[in-house]
Amino acid sequence: MATPSTGHGVQTPDRAQSPTSPIWHAALEKYYSELAKGGVRASLINKDLWNIHSPEELITQIEALAPVRDVRSNAWTRALTQLQPILLSINDFVTIIAWGMGMNGKVAAVLWGSIRLIIKFAQPVLPDIVEMLESLQHSLPRMHKYERELPMTDALENVMFDMYSEIIVFCAHAIAFFRNNPNVARNRSAWSQFSKDFSNVIANVQRHSRRVDEVADLIRLSRETQTAETVVALNKNLQEIKLSDDGDGMKLPCFIIPYGLNLRFLGREVQTSKLRDILDPPAEFSNDSQLRAVGIHGLGGVGKSQLALHYANTSLEKYKVIAWIAAETEIKLFQALSALAIKLGLADTKEDGPQNMQKVRDWLNTTRTPFLLIFDNVDDAGILDQIWPASNRGSIILTTRSPAEASKRAANVLSLESFAPDTRTDILRSLTGTDYTNDEEKGAALAVCELIGGLPLAMVQISGFIRDRGYSYTEFLRIYEKSADRVFAKSDRPVEYDHTLLTTWEISLQNLSDEAARLQNLLSCFDPDLILERLITDTKAEIDDSDFDFVFDELDFGDAVAELIRASMVTRVSSSKALSVHRLVQFAVFLRLSKADRIKYFDLAVRILYYDFPNTWQHRGAHQGHGWASWETCSAILPHVSWLMILFDKYKIKSANTVLWAELVFRAGTYLWEKEQPSLARSFFQFGLRIGGAGDLAVPIAAQAHRLLGHVSLDLAQPRAALAAYQDALTLRSKLEFGRETSPVADVCDSIACAYTEAGDTASAFVYLERATAIHNAHDPSKMARTLAIRSMTCLRAGKPDDALDAISQCWTLQKKTQDEIEKSQYPKHSGDIMLLARIFRSQGKLAEARELASRTINMRRSVYGERGGPRVADSLFTVAMMLHEDMGELTLAAKLLREVVDISGDAPGMKSHLSRALWFLAGVEEKLQKTTSASKQTETTSGGSEQLVGSDFSITSNVNPEELRQRARETRESIPEREWPDEDTDEAFMRLVSWMLW
Repeated sequence: MATPSTGHGVQTPDRAQSPTSPIWHAALEKYYSELAKGGVRASLINKDLWNIHSPEELITQIEALAPVRDVRSNAWTRALTQLQPILLSINDFVTIIAWGMGMNGKVAAVLWGSIRLIIKFAQPVLPDIVEMLESLQHSLPRMHKYERELPMTDALENVMFDMYSEIIVFCAHAIAFFRNNPNVARNRSAWSQFSKDFSNVIANVQRHSRRVDEVADLIRLSRETQTAETVVALNKNLQEIKLSDDGDGMKLPCFIIPYGLNLRFLGREVQTSKLRDILDPPAEFSNDSQLRAVGIHGLGGVGKSQLALHYANTSLEKYKVIAWIAAETEIKLFQALSALAIKLGLADTKEDGPQNMQKVRDWLNTTRTPFLLIFDNVDDAGILDQIWPASNRGSIILTTRSPAEASKRAANVLSLESFAPDTRTDILRSLTGTDYTNDEEKGAALAVCELIGGLPLAMVQISGFIRDRGYSYTEFLRIYEKSADRVFAKSDRPVEYDHTLLTTWEISLQNLSDEAARLQNLLSCFDPDLILERLITDTKAEIDDSDFDFVFDELDFGDAVAELIRASMVTRVSSSKALSVHRLVQFAVFLRLSKADRIKYFDLAVRILYYDFPNTWQHRGAHQGHGWASWETCSAILPHVSWLMILFDKYKIKSANTVLWAELVFRAGTYLWEKEQPSLARSFFQFGLRIGGAGDLAVPIAAQAHRLLGHVSLDLAQPRAALAAYQDALTLRSKLEFGRETSPVADVCDSIACAYTEAGDTASAFVYLERATAIHNAHDPSKMARTLAIRSMTCLRAGKPDDALDAISQCWTLQKKTQDEIEKSQYPKHSGDIMLLARIFRSQGKLAEARELASRTINMRRSVYGERGGPRVADSLFTVAMMLHEDMGELTLAAKLLREVVDISGDAPGMKSHLSRALWFLAGVEEKLQKTTSASKQTETTSGGSEQLVGSDFSITSNVNPEELRQRARETRESIPEREWPDEDTDEAFMRLVSWMLW
């Protein structure tokens, strides 16, 4: 039997297996014609086209195309899971088509085969294709309405044919497109055009779907009337229905949308749903219906236009007119409205902008047609006065960077923010198509998202950069941290967007007033998350540049801030009177500055923060320079100092005032040391000493910095490093004093004595204490309080508790304090005095008094450092635990306190030494507890239960393996950097992990 063929010489399978409907052959003719236009020969694809007969077979064959051992395979698997229900839904449509046209399974075969070919040629963009098919699925009519008993009329057959042809012809177009564009992800113009083609197909399918519903409703009506003449009449009327109800000249539907459906539109489900709730036209309009409008505002690059575009492209079936209107200026508005007038058939030329705009406005005010207008990028809502419609049939979206402009015309305002932290990494994975391979990769992805602040435009750009170069997240993070500006410069402009990250804010920045621009430049030198206005406006810095007089005038400063808010360049937190800036805005602003301006604004920020930061680190007062009373102020300034340090290193800034800059860093380091963050404090001091080189700094600053470095080393149980830092400080101080023995020299001698005491060399410590004492006696004996406190510590370590008690008592006398006042003091160092006294009492055999005083220091330190505390709270808990264990045999209570040390230490880097020590001694206590408990049970068994165990030691037992605790202690010790003592498995070795005395 002969095999039928199409006009292109394409032979379908034998007649016994092929459809015979002329309609089928007409659709197939269009299909092969579209393939031919794309240069695809039928012989090339027929083998793959006709051998799939069900969605299940299609899924099976697609699985065989999945990447093997590739980071894309996870995305592929997820997409296949989403694909199956979509295909089953489409299968309902195909089944009805085959029944209605009297055809067999080949109707489905050509569709399933086409999808397989698309996926075969389009690798690796399967997730995007799934989204396309999902859009198609939602556009099809609900086929369960059209049961087999529904009679097939010519009208229904024709509209189904139109819909089916539309779908398979686009499939042919897609096959040719993906085959001819193997690297489509890199070709934004080709992908944009394909997306636009697809959105047009969806619009046509939705229109056909509505027609199917209309015809089916008429057929049902005819069945109810049982009158064939009614069917004919209704079908005739249906054919005569016009798409427009506004006059013969109208051209509807009319869609002016700059881009098609963006298949990579992610992370805005909540906002899209909100737009639908507000804007979607009602099922039936009434006289009390109102114009629906939403103003979307937010930072440039946050996705305002993309959100509006997505709503438009997914709402084609709801409106007969959708118009995208650029509204940056009045000229652009006129041009867009003239184009709309011509597209609608209201005008023939663009020459008369005002008249065309009036024609559009008149139509909007009188139409009964649902319409959607999108006024994009509105800087001044006032220009919309002359076009704003009065119709109740319309929906309007207004996008703007200004929250004020967004609310001028729309009662509903949507503030669009960057992607939330909990969604950023998922979106980045979707955009790159790259999954995490390990925890390091996941951490790198999190870090990247944090650095770019979740800004959608930035995420799209960097995802393209990552994909194009095949980078892992770890590789990209390293490159981005080093050269973020070059990354964005080399990244392509995203599809369907007119700007890159480096240009999207250019117009806004150019339009700022001089004062607002200067403020924006200055803010680029502050940490972006929270900039308290008082740091700038209430600074004690003497700024003699008249260009910045406005910051000291409340109204002028407010005007500059308001201008930046209108441009969405900053946000203001009124409750805390603070500003915040998106990190990438700061980045873009700073890059625009010349080298000279970078130094200018950097030094201005340094000067402002220098005069704001409390100067306690060199202050000699009753509290020996400790700044705990100013911690709140310091904490507000610290992030900004850190930010300046990043800028200084990254952009190689040559500050014009190295002395102010270095001292600001030293003050911040001192605060960190006081807040029990010694490792971080050390990095600040080391950074400060690199500014211009220590020799270029004023000697007092460098000398004090080295002394503070010694304090940090003592807190880290590194007395040798501390001694080296103190000796450097003494050398610099002696040079400054020209060899004279002055009070600052005595201060350094005190510190050297402290380091020797920590190292166990009390003889050398006494030498420096005598030198310090002689200096104070020669100048001002009232300044000797600190020397006496350290002498007390040295005497105790030398085994002279009575001398130690005498020295600490003299110290308090000089401070005009009693022991009771010291115990009630909020000064952090006084808790160290009480701990020292407790240890003196213990050495004297006053065990109860010692334990009571040591216990008191726990609350004293928690009142300063917080309930969970830090190293000093942990040290107090440990000391009390040892007293309970060694002096009283209270094993259970000792174990409880040691477990608390383990708990508060957690994984904090600065607590590793305390954690390791506590674990080691807890192992010993637990071991004794278990032996004691075991012995007591044996005694109870042999005595027949006649003895009752008494004592707290037996109230709690533990199943913890002591050897496991010791192993944890060893492993924790290994992670402590720069240890100065041998790693021996002895109590003494683990005690040395923590300073002998923490003040």
